[in-house]
Amino acid sequence: MDYSATFARHFARLLWLLLNESGSVDEQKAALRALVTVTKNATVTMSAADWQLLADGAPVPQALTGVQEVLSRMNAHAVREIRVGTGSKPADLLGLSRILAADAPATGAASHVRGKLMALGAETISIETIEPPAERVISFSEQETELKPIADTPVAAPVASEPAPRAKTPAHEVMKQSPQELFAALRTAENVDDATVVLDDLVLLAEHSMRVGKGPLVLEILRGIVTRENGLAEGEIKRAYVMALRRLSKPALLRVIATLILRKPELQKECVEVLDRTGEDGADALIEQINHAQTASDRQTLFDVLGRLPSGVPALTRMLGDSRWFVARNAADLLGEMNALDAESQLIALLRHTDDRVRRSATNALLKLGTPEALKATYSALGDSSPQVRMHAAAAISAKKDSKTAATLIRAIDGEQDGDVQMAMIAALGKIATPDAVQRLVRIAEPDGRVFKKKTTNVRVAAVQALGEARTPAAFAALKELVADKDREVRETASRALAHAT
Repeated sequence: MDYSATFARHFARLLWLLLNESGSVDEQKAALRALVTVTKNATVTMSAADWQLLADGAPVPQALTGVQEVLSRMNAHAVREIRVGTGSKPADLLGLSRILAADAPATGAASHVRGKLMALGAETISIETIEPPAERVISFSEQETELKPIADTPVAAPVASEPAPRAKTPAHEVMKQSPQELFAALRTAENVDDATVVLDDLVLLAEHSMRVGKGPLVLEILRGIVTRENGLAEGEIKRAYVMALRRLSKPALLRVIATLILRKPELQKECVEVLDRTGEDGADALIEQINHAQTASDRQTLFDVLGRLPSGVPALTRMLGDSRWFVARNAADLLGEMNALDAESQLIALLRHTDDRVRRSATNALLKLGTPEALKATYSALGDSSPQVRMHAAAAISAKKDSKTAATLIRAIDGEQDGDVQMAMIAALGKIATPDAVQRLVRIAEPDGRVFKKKTTNVRVAAVQALGEARTPAAFAALKELVADKDREVRETASRALAHAT
């Protein structure tokens, strides 16, 4: 028996009941009893990674009731991982569920949830939280040891008819100037040499501001250069600005700009201007922040900004070929959310990736594209060599509520040997709920059906739950007959499904 998958399924249902049907005490007790039974025999670890719930490292089908709720509540409470040991008490398991079901504070979610769990006193339950990143502020004295002053360079006496070029400012003197002073000097620069000297000072000040944690100053400098460069005609001075922007398009500096989108919402417009001008480098910095976002709201805000960057899709498409599996997976997820039709062929090619986690994300992204070629590739994932990919494909295509999708799933069920994948496919049929999907569910739920050679109670119960999800007249008719079934668990499940429908 796969204890981790079973635990995750019952835990998700318990949390869903607490959030949506607080009065369903009997069903909550049933889910809790199932959890206690599972933990008598094994330990389980549930984790949230990139909007996928994992049980002992294996993905839990998102089509199952409550899985999305578990993910959203873990993210809201800044919980990365939950570890449940053998022999957990009912009160501890219920207490953990109630902690997650409660509203998370606007700030300090990680410390808040740790305190709640400590107060619960559950000895066999522990969590790993997502701590907010701490910023290290370097003192001015430290900065002076890191930045070597630029020695003054003797300048030959200028020709009388030409103005003397601006001398370089020592590094420690640059730190004392403000961006406004340097931009004022830039406006009075009479030639490309003078402009280059001031631009060098601005780059130096931006790097220093980054090191001492002054993000808004970094933004002020980059945006000021971008704005002025946009208004210049082609020529040597414009090329000096372009070179300065290249020096400023470093990951560390652009990362500062990307973090300001959430830290300083009033500066979002200015941040977008800078990230747009810096092309794929700016998009890369923003993508990194999306992948590290701690809440769904933060992720959506950053994602909306990425959609406004012309370089967003090209940057993500390039990342599909990254040798690191998690980079390719994250890029596929984001391309799917952006409905990036230009990346269709690259996403289809990703279905041949050696890592099944990448193939799962490519499958989901292609389904969101919805083109004929993308859907054809998505359906083919039901025959993937990995059970986890097949399971994910079944959950993904359940969003397509049509006869073709139902027929594809029904054929796949007939040849599927993995029990967990069968369960995911059965759940998907309930979400599709076409007449042929419901008919197959009825046959699976019947005691004398012949869909499987050895039909277990778990399979029949899964079909009954899927019929309850379908909520069609034919499904309700079948449930009314099943309330008199000889199997107690089937009867009780059918009764609960009917009760929810009224």
